[in-house]
Amino acid sequence: MVLQVYGRIFAALLTASLCLTAASAAAADADTSASGTPPYELGQGYRLGDSGLTLGGYTSLQFQDLQNSDARASLAHFSLFVWWEGESRLKFFSEIDNQNLLQADQQSNDGDAEFLSVERLYFEYAFNDALTLRAGKFLTPVGRWNQIHADPLVWTTSRPLITANLFPAHFAGGMALGNVDILGRQADYMLYTSIGTDVRRDPTEDQFNEAIGGRLNLPFDEKLQLGFSLASFDQKSAIEEHEVLAGVDFVWTSDGVEISGEGAYRKSSYGSAHDANGGFIQGVIPLYGKLFAVGRIESLHNPDVQPDIRLGVLGLNYRYSRALSVKMEFIRGINQQISAPGFLSSVSVLF
Repeated sequence: MVLQVYGRIFAALLTASLCLTAASAAAADADTSASGTPPYELGQGYRLGDSGLTLGGYTSLQFQDLQNSDARASLAHFSLFVWWEGESRLKFFSEIDNQNLLQADQQSNDGDAEFLSVERLYFEYAFNDALTLRAGKFLTPVGRWNQIHADPLVWTTSRPLITANLFPAHFAGGMALGNVDILGRQADYMLYTSIGTDVRRDPTEDQFNEAIGGRLNLPFDEKLQLGFSLASFDQKSAIEEHEVLAGVDFVWTSDGVEISGEGAYRKSSYGSAHDANGGFIQGVIPLYGKLFAVGRIESLHNPDVQPDIRLGVLGLNYRYSRALSVKMEFIRGINQQISAPGFLSSVSVLF
């Protein structure tokens, strides 16, 4: 029954997505409307005339069949973006995500319940290319994966363990960011601090109590980028424990091939027995046309969550366009048995 429901929703969403893509491509060939508003293109958002407002978002239909749990299909994300950009240097951006809106399974866990979360909500003012100030709620800038965020833009349905277990994915506070010259190369930086007061947070996430951190992304050439992250924080569940996290990440691309990875070490004031670390390396290879093979090896050591885990992920991604992708993958433990190996698939649309 689950597979039948999933198959019908999957086919309907895929058909609708292909129709939207074809319609947007046709619209792109048409003349701009009399009001001067550019034609809509799937994945670029819809501009509301001359108001400065743009609507966008993404949706993701997922199916999972993991060991020791029932097969489950769900509309895992229905996320709405609203951003405003006028003629001044002031901008606004928000993202509201309705998670697990529709699901078909025999038994749901608490973490799979429907939830309306505020993912991002901030104002920013750009003084120049070197300095922009933001205030509100953000995605924590540790590594690359957590900042990409939208399902259609990442290669797999599952997210690496390191991005969900070593630090909170969101924070509320202030940020300074910009682009500066370092040794003749244009580097991106972010400096941030958290006030510990989140807005409509995910109840499964242990949010920051206080935090201060930064990230630097340095491009070496057109193919290679290297990033460094550093954060000092404590979390709501244990405000007396202070932690320092250091991370490094990279991405290399050439002729459709992409190799990326992240690694991080989190040191605890409670001593080395409470330290945590993890990382992953992922490769993407084009197979035929818009079909790609994806492989990832990852590990996690976090005594607060579970014993050490080593995973291998192998899958396919049919990236019809930047705005539409169909994914399937198998997850297995490496040299040990884990609690949730199995199969995942999804259809994701950026609109």
